[in-house]
Amino acid sequence: MKQLIIISDMEGASGIFETNFNELRVGTEEWNSHGRSKLTSDVLAVCEAANEFGIDEILYYDSHYAGEKQFNTLLERLPSNVKVFNVPDRRFYWRRIRGQAEWEPFGIVTVGQHSRNGEDNAYFPHTIQSPPIESYWINDIHIAEIGSSVLNFMGTKYIANIGCASSEREAKELSKSVHHITVKNKSMGWEPSSNETFEIIKNGVFNALAQTDNIEPVSMNPPFKFRLRLCEGYYFDNVEEFAWKGHFDKREAFWQAPSFEIGSEIFNHVREHIMGGL
Repeated sequence: MKQLIIISDMEGASGIFETNFNELRVGTEEWNSHGRSKLTSDVLAVCEAANEFGIDEILYYDSHYAGEKQFNTLLERLPSNVKVFNVPDRRFYWRRIRGQAEWEPFGIVTVGQHSRNGEDNAYFPHTIQSPPIESYWINDIHIAEIGSSVLNFMGTKYIANIGCASSEREAKELSKSVHHITVKNKSMGWEPSSNETFEIIKNGVFNALAQTDNIEPVSMNPPFKFRLRLCEGYYFDNVEEFAWKGHFDKREAFWQAPSFEIGSEIFNHVREHIMGGL
């Protein structure tokens, strides 16, 4: 069975710019009236390309504002062979997410992706939550939402990334062979509608799927060394005991884990010690 993994965010989706969107939080009027339909269009374009190529099953994780029950996509508009990951409130439970997929999926596609915090010419750039997070590193690779998603499926081919032009940098650092499909470019002033980008995405994904023999699986050698740095004005409280291999500095935390999934679970515990920002 050919199983494709799709993981989406919203800030990098077609038709969503800082000039026409102030708030993309789940439940807002902008999100409900416009944002959801635009992201759905991008995801649907990927699904149609996948089905025309011959993908049997699509497993979909909607990661925007993880922790909120409502989906950011209009699931009823997606094809019948799309299944969503069973995760409470769409939370970042990466080990649970990985365990529901085939051991060797056909590939992974990321959709609606924004760039990392600090990137130039970016739409809504942030790293998971900025502030308070300035940067997040694993084995000296600077990652954000794209890296967290793709590395969770280590050993899988990273087929395509769909998002703003600046998100290509993170995607290419994870996999030189990934196909990047740009849906908006701030440096060039190119801001098409989701209707205009639908065929661009669909054709781009189909071509990428047809070239999977030339795509290398994403890989990284253990041990997995993590580093989290906070923005100015934030700090870690005084941690007397650290239950894992690692340590805290004032604005940075370091830890090591035998797998990416375990390291990501430690990340959630590290976040509990963030202070400041008042």
